[in-house]
Amino acid sequence: MRKRPLGQNFLIDPEITQKIIELADIKPGDSVVEIGPGKGVLTQRLLSITPSLTVIELDPKLCREIKNRFCKDHPDIKIMEGDAAKFDYSSLKPGFKVVSNLPYYAATPIMKKLIHFGSRIQNMTLMMQKEVVDRLTAQPGNREYSSLSVFVQYHCQVERLLEIPNTAFSPRPQIDSSLFSLKPLARPKVQVEDPQLFFKIVNAAFFHKRKMLKNNLKLWKKHFIDQQGQTRLAGIDLSRRGETLSMSDFANMANYLYSPNE
Repeated sequence: MRKRPLGQNFLIDPEITQKIIELADIKPGDSVVEIGPGKGVLTQRLLSITPSLTVIELDPKLCREIKNRFCKDHPDIKIMEGDAAKFDYSSLKPGFKVVSNLPYYAATPIMKKLIHFGSRIQNMTLMMQKEVVDRLTAQPGNREYSSLSVFVQYHCQVERLLEIPNTAFSPRPQIDSSLFSLKPLARPKVQVEDPQLFFKIVNAAFFHKRKMLKNNLKLWKKHFIDQQGQTRLAGIDLSRRGETLSMSDFANMANYLYSPNE
């Protein structure tokens, strides 16, 4: 049986590598987690600043190469062979920073896993496919604004840092990448009574992006109110589409529908 391809595109541009390290704001003594080190280009730069580095790599061959290259001179480095999307980040001492050129095929699941452990993480400096980062940073009314935008911005402060051309990688991918930072928030951007209900509404609102809210939110139809010929929920005109609603709009809707007895 053939192994699933890992979609490995290795960062090779030294100038881009240096910019990533600078933008990640790595300082001596920082505890850092690097996901998907590849050939170790970022690993080498990180180890020149701090000895406290944990590397997570799925490919056994690359794990061996990283061990052979770095362990002798850097005895404090920890190399974990495994899937970063399934890794238990609570096993690491809290307060670490994450730096990663995330593998394209698993970037979103890994990012969501990291966000789940956000209370243990200072910040994340991540590289992903440009089109995905467009979604992560999109604002209401933007064509790229989606349920993923709301999810990430609910939990984190998001900042786009650097555009990275495909020429910075080998083999060269067909797409460009973007570097961005995520800083987990101590409190979500909006306060909701039931986060599960909040995201259920968000996901429903975007399920058919071209449909109006009154069609996507039929599950809560009994709460719809007709006002002067308009169908509304929590004061929101349901002839709108999900991509026009702010996070506060979704929060107001979720809190309006919240019933602790149901």
